[in-house]
Amino acid sequence: MASLSFTDFRKNMATSFDRVDAGEQIFISRGSKKMYAIIPVSDDDLMVTPSLEAKIEKARQEYKEGNTVVLKSHEDIDRYFDSL
Repeated sequence: MASLSFTDFRKNMATSFDRVDAGEQIFISRGSKKMYAIIPVSDDDLMVTPSLEAKIEKARQEYKEGNTVVLKSHEDIDRYFDSL
């Protein structure tokens, strides 16, 4: 894992991308409180695959059938997560 300042990243972009392509994690800091990660994206990450489409359709059907959890307050959310 490497952490670079934004200035260092800007000076070494090609090398940073090569390192990510080789499997290394690269994080870029911008200011004192912001951090970004560089990740590779493939064509599959940008497409709705048949598997994802099936999951979406299943979720739509469950919603139509009323098989959902309704959380209206932070107390509801707390109770729901405590029950898991």
